[in-house]
Amino acid sequence: MTHMDSLHAESTGRRRFLRQTLFGSAALFVAPFIPAKILRKQTARNTAPALLFFTQEEYAVMSAAAARLTGFPAGAPDSRDTIDAALRADKFLSTEDPEIQDQIHLLLTIFNSPIAALFFSFEFSRFTSMDDKAQDGYFEGWMTSSLGFRRTGFQALKRLSMSMVYTDQRSFGEIGYHGIEAPGGAR
Repeated sequence: MTHMDSLHAESTGRRRFLRQTLFGSAALFVAPFIPAKILRKQTARNTAPALLFFTQEEYAVMSAAAARLTGFPAGAPDSRDTIDAALRADKFLSTEDPEIQDQIHLLLTIFNSPIAALFFSFEFSRFTSMDDKAQDGYFEGWMTSSLGFRRTGFQALKRLSMSMVYTDQRSFGEIGYHGIEAPGGAR
C-alpha cells in the first residue's frame, strides 16, 4: 500500500466515523424535541406492578426485546417457568449512575419509536407492535447498521438482556450449568 493509499483509507475511515457520529448525534439531539405522544404509547401488555426505573412503556419494550434476544419469554414475576429479564433490569438500573439511566431511557424511546423505525427500516411501527419476524429483522438492522450509535444500542440491549437472564438461577439448568463444585466432588 502506498502512502497515498493509506492516506485515502485513513481519510475514508474518518469520514465514515464522522458520518456515523453525525447521524447518531442528530438522532439523539432530535429525539427529545419530538412530542412524547408520538414517541411513546402506553401499552396494556407486558406491564409490571412496581417498577423502580422503567416507565410501563419502557418495561414493555425491554420485555419484548429480552424475549427476542434470549429466547426466554417474559412471564409473571413470581413464575418459576419464565424469567422476567425486564423486571430484573428495572431493579438493576434503578441503582445505576444517572447518566447511564438517561441513556437507557433515550435508547428505549428511540428504539420503540415509529419515527425511528420509518427512518431506519421504512416501516412506521413500534417495536412492541411488530410480529416476531419483523422484530428479528429490526434487531438485525440495528446490529448490522453502518451507524455506530445503532450498533452500540443493539449491544446495550443484548448485553443487558443476556446478563439479566443468565444471572438468574432458573436459567442455569437450561444452559447446562449446575453450580460450582467443591473440591473433592462435594457440593
